[in-house]
Amino acid sequence: MTQVRAQVYAETYAASITLGGCVRPPVDSCNPTNASTKMQGGKAVFENDNYRITCGDDNEVLIHNKNTGETYRAWGDPHMEIDGQHAFDFWGTTTLCLDDGTKVTIETTPWKNNPNMTLSSKVTITNGGYGAQISGVDTNRTGDLHIDETHGFRRLLDATVDDGNRIYENSWGKGFVAVDDCGRVRKVDQKYIDKTDLEKGGKLAERFKNAFGALAGLISIAFVGAFLGALAGARDEREPRAERPEPRPLPRPGDDPIWTGGAPHLDESRRSLFHVSFELTMVRYSAQMA
Repeated sequence: MTQVRAQVYAETYAASITLGGCVRPPVDSCNPTNASTKMQGGKAVFENDNYRITCGDDNEVLIHNKNTGETYRAWGDPHMEIDGQHAFDFWGTTTLCLDDGTKVTIETTPWKNNPNMTLSSKVTITNGGYGAQISGVDTNRTGDLHIDETHGFRRLLDATVDDGNRIYENSWGKGFVAVDDCGRVRKVDQKYIDKTDLEKGGKLAERFKNAFGALAGLISIAFVGAFLGALAGARDEREPRAERPEPRPLPRPGDDPIWTGGAPHLDESRRSLFHVSFELTMVRYSAQMA
C-alpha cells in the first residue's frame, strides 16, 4: 500500500511539473497555520506560521509576532510588557486574541507566598482545529511543566476553558485593544483592566452584559413588530377592499392573550404600550448604570 501511494504521488508530481505547475504539500484543514507545541530547552514552545509562544516553569509567557516583530511578555504576578515596556498588570484569566485567529488564554493561580497575588499557571492556545494546553507555568511547584495537544478537538478544549477578560491584538498599532460595553474600541491600559478584570472585582462587563442583552431583545421585538405591521399593511393594500378581514379587537382583561393566527396590527394603542414599556426599561437601565 505504501508503494502504491508513493507511486501515485510521484506520478502526480511529474504531471504537475510537465504542465508547468508546482506541487505544494497537503494542507491540514484542522491546522491551517501548521502549529505544533514541544519541549525545547526545558520550556514549552508553541510555534505556527505567524507566532512563537514560549512558556517556562517561571511564571512567564512570551509571545513573539513573526510578522511585526512585536513581543508580549506576561511575567511575575502577572505584569504585561509590550516590546519591553510595562503596559498593565492583570490578575484573573485573560485571553489574548492574536491577528491570525490564535487564542492564548492565560489562567492564574494564587501565589503561595501571598494569596492576594496571582501567577500565570496554565496557558491554552488554539487555532483552527488545533489546540495545546501548557500547565505548570507557575512557580508554586517546580518541575511540573507539561504539554497536552489536541488535533481536531479545539472546540471541545475551548468549551472547557473560560476566556475571562478578552482583549485583541492591535492590528493598526502596538499593544491590545478591546470593545467596551458601549461598543467603543478602546486601548487596553491599566484603567481598562481595573474595570474589567473579574479577579479584582471589576464587574463592569458582567454587570452590564444582561442589561445590554435585555435592551437588544427589546429592540429586536420592536423591529419584528414593526416588520410584521408593515407586512400586514402591504397585504391590506394588495387585497380588494371587500375581502379585507376585520381587524382584531384589542385583548381585554381575562381574554386569552395568545393570537390564533395571522400578523398582529401595530396600532396606536399597542405603540403607546410599547413606548411606555421601553421608557420604563430605559429608566431601570439608567438606574443600574448609576
